[in-house]
Parts: sequence; structure tokens; C-alpha cells
Amino acid sequence: MTAVENRETTVPVDPWRDAPPVCRVYSAYAPFRKLLETYLGGAVKLTDSPERGAREGLLVDCTGTLDALSLATEKFPEHPIIAVLSETDTASAMGALSSGADGVIALTDPPDMWRECAHVVLGGGRWLGGPALDVQLENNRSSYEIATNRRHTGNVTLRTQIFVRSRVGDKTGT
Repeated sequence: MTAVENRETTVPVDPWRDAPPVCRVYSAYAPFRKLLETYLGGAVKLTDSPERGAREGLLVDCTGTLDALSLATEKFPEHPIIAVLSETDTASAMGALSSGADGVIALTDPPDMWRECAHVVLGGGRWLGGPALDVQLENNRSSYEIATNRRHTGNVTLRTQIFVRSRVGDKTGT
């Protein structure tokens, strides 16, 4: 595996840096997919293939209501789910996460953030404006783990770990 120097530690090269994440769109509103295609450009590849890809997520339209999340979870139980909100507010974001979403993104977030969100969620992590972390404080030291949804526990990919490490580094004391 190739590695690069990052601060004082050696970090493996990001295997997904040149590959856009692949997601399916789940919405009752037909123009929603077209809206996403236009807005995201190539940041996230949208698919409607009848075959599920090996690394594929689900973008669920939650711009009007969170009701679609339970239907999407039932119809696509193996897909990591990203709730798409019209804008991020605390109540909607927490409601989406508690309803089974692995990540939350807003239509107002830039396409690059959508790309990072999808990569983290597809890697088994959770996303809420950035990768969600479980932080523990003990004996004046802190440690962190990437927060995962129970459905995807133990499935955090190298991509997700690199994303977190590049932002948190070794500043946590572990």
C-alpha cells in the first residue's frame, strides 16, 4: 500500500480520491433526481441500474417530510442511507438520524460536501456536517472512534478513516 507523509504520521493514500461515490435516488417527486443531477454534476454519480453496485448508497428525499425514510429503509435494507433535507436544522437532522439515516445532507450544501458525505457513509461511517465521531474522555486523555450505524458496524473503510484522520490527526492523545 502506498503511503504519504501527513504531519508526523504516515497515512495511506485515499483509494477513493478519484472515484465519485455512487448513489440511488429515492423520491416520490420525479424532478428531484433531475435537480440533483444538475446541482451535483459529477461530484456524486447517480444510478438507476436494476443491479445493486458493490458500493452504493441511497439518497432519500426528505425535503418535505421524513416519512420516506421508513419506506426507503424497508425497500433498501442493505443500502447506507443519506437523508436529503432542504436545509439543515437540528430537529430535522436528529429526526432523520433517529429514523435510520446514516447521514444527513442539505440541498444548500456544496457538491464537494455531498461527495465527502457519500464516501463517509458508504464507508460505514455517519455524517452530520462532517464525519460523526464518538469521543471518549478518560484520565485527562481523549480518544475517538468513527460513529457508525448499527447496521454497518465494523464496516468502516480506509476512506472514512483517512477522512477523519486528515481532519483530526493525532491530536486526540491516542
